[in-house]
Amino acid sequence: MKKARNIVLLMVLLTGLCVPAELFSAQQREQAAGRAIPEASLRKLFNDYVCDHLGKSPEDAILSRFKVSGNRPVPAGQHEYRVFQKSKGEPKGHVRLTVIVSVNGISQSEVALSGWVDAFGPVVCTTRSMQKGEIIRGNDVYLARKNLSRLPTNTLTDPDKAMGLVLKNNVGGNTCLKEWMLKRNPTVDRGKRVTILAGMDGLRISVPGRTMEKGFVGDFIKVENVMSKKKIFARVVDSATVMVEF
Repeated sequence: MKKARNIVLLMVLLTGLCVPAELFSAQQREQAAGRAIPEASLRKLFNDYVCDHLGKSPEDAILSRFKVSGNRPVPAGQHEYRVFQKSKGEPKGHVRLTVIVSVNGISQSEVALSGWVDAFGPVVCTTRSMQKGEIIRGNDVYLARKNLSRLPTNTLTDPDKAMGLVLKNNVGGNTCLKEWMLKRNPTVDRGKRVTILAGMDGLRISVPGRTMEKGFVGDFIKVENVMSKKKIFARVVDSATVMVEF
């Protein structure tokens, strides 16, 4: 039977005769119609996109609940894939991607991919219970590997961004710090003794002063010249110095 079918196919090639479709094998019909992209290839595209955009290894970006839709057959040829993220933000948690499939430079299909990504990485946690108003120091925090997909997006991952900040509320030990839990620590408080510097045409003078409001480096705050009792605005230079600018 196989030999007879091959003879008929050869005659078709030589004479251009038409033959019934049932004489072609299922494999031959599949090759003529094209094939869908293997799911394993689509999963790899998904994983590669996630790892690249998160800057993580596959061990730190775990995919589950993977789904594919619209994966229709495409012709044989040189396949190219372009991957786009449908949702904004980092590709973690519930992620939806679109894959544009091109064959020999011609767009052929659009495949929708979705899945849940558990992205693991370091987060800043407290080493002890701390009270409202305490300033974060180096030994107050440590880095712990956590599932970032299950934590708020404002969870701190860089301990340097917590240093010197003040707690807005009491927190327990091993608490993952969020941005909203912290505020900047004023460089100078209200009523603090400072040196007021003023300069012009190469001359510089300094007088003792007292702050009338709190402020951060670069802020302009009201200060009092202790000697003249005159109130002026000056820029905070550091915790002990303000500068009058003309």
